[in-house]
Amino acid sequence: MDLRQRRREVENQLAVLLKQVESMDNKIRMYLADRQNNPHPRHDELIARIQRFRIDPAITTKYLETLLDNLQWKVYYYSHSWKQLWANAEVKRRQEQKKVHNAQPGRKEDENKNQADNRLIYSVDRLWDVQKEKLQRIGAKAEPELKDDFVKRIKQSYGRLASDKKDGEEIYMTFDSSEKRCVLEKRKKDK
Repeated sequence: MDLRQRRREVENQLAVLLKQVESMDNKIRMYLADRQNNPHPRHDELIARIQRFRIDPAITTKYLETLLDNLQWKVYYYSHSWKQLWANAEVKRRQEQKKVHNAQPGRKEDENKNQADNRLIYSVDRLWDVQKEKLQRIGAKAEPELKDDFVKRIKQSYGRLASDKKDGEEIYMTFDSSEKRCVLEKRKKDK
């Protein structure tokens, strides 16, 4: 084999490796999305093969060295991206496993969540009753809103107020006589 053929062979090998790197990104994404139906991409082996690749000094040219350099830099950057993809997928997988684990019947967390939900429903029902009482006292003939609308509004308002509540503040309900409905507000706690 003459010198030109050997150089062409190295150029072809580098081109094949470049195509493998570019297709590896898709293989990794497919595997991480569905590990049971897609084979492991074996990307570490490809990375190692490219990092170990050497051109025979007897046939090397500036062009071949540049091709190899570019390929090795590309796989270096891709490998960091792949590590991040893998780490993100692992975090998501652990979260999903935790959700499945916590969703099992009889779990203490579920019981606590159900108790909190029941307290919230009781509280909103109580607030609805308070609004009805206030409306009766001022002699209002019609309800300003349906109960479902009231519950939705109060929950949204509470969520908004609770998200930026500071230490020393509390959320309380007042009756807005101009709107003829109860509203939630924040204020400093009494000392």
